[in-house]
Amino acid sequence: MLNKIYLMPLLILLLVIAVSPSQANEPSWSSVIPKKLKRMTRANFSERNYLLFKHFLSSSLRSKGKKDFRKISKKMKNKIFWKGNRRKNIYLDAYHRSYRSVKRMALRDDIPEIVLLIPYLESLWHSRSGNPKADYGYWQLVLPIVEEIQQLETSPEIIKQANPNKIRSSATLSTHVALLHLRRYYFYFAKVAGHTETDAWLFAIISYNWGAGNVKRMLVRMERKGITENFSNFYHYLYKTQQLYQSDKSLKAALEYLPSLWNIAKVIR
Repeated sequence: MLNKIYLMPLLILLLVIAVSPSQANEPSWSSVIPKKLKRMTRANFSERNYLLFKHFLSSSLRSKGKKDFRKISKKMKNKIFWKGNRRKNIYLDAYHRSYRSVKRMALRDDIPEIVLLIPYLESLWHSRSGNPKADYGYWQLVLPIVEEIQQLETSPEIIKQANPNKIRSSATLSTHVALLHLRRYYFYFAKVAGHTETDAWLFAIISYNWGAGNVKRMLVRMERKGITENFSNFYHYLYKTQQLYQSDKSLKAALEYLPSLWNIAKVIR
């Protein structure tokens, strides 16, 4: 068992150690953030996420895909920006509650901070949200994913030894596992499938919700129809497919996932 004396430093440094950069080349989007926003403050973090998300969308969306995304984003805006009887927005509240944890999370340079918006949508930053037998915790991770990450040789001992439910209900541990999971998605779409950096990350984010298998199968169907495989065409194809099968909750969730995150980036700004 790990010595308790070392447990807290390990938790704090976990993301720095386990997801430290593996290559010297900076990602294409690193220049988007001005130097004045580099310092970690609540205002800077939200502004960085807005600018970075905007860059990803402007780089990857065009033509019909861009039009469809704007349409769904407009539809999701009312839901994300809604305020209750106390004039309180649940996503902004989640952001304020999370910041003490988020500010200690030093991501590797080639992981965009926009992925840290995911727990706001998934759980409203609640540690025990969901069902332990299914989606659970901050990132709504399922057991098979956690157990798979625990078996990786590169996973630190604190992850390998921890109870899966403890991992999912810990802000630091669950974020570490979720980032490893997202990084594997990104690696496939960028290094294996050959998509651009921004496309690959947007594919990875949708895969987090919908599953990489569903995304890959849709790309295969696009290829068979002679449609160029990029994120913009994918989103348009997803939109058209969802319009044909409007009762399909899975398609609806996939279509609305990224627009919802984009609206969260705007509401916390």
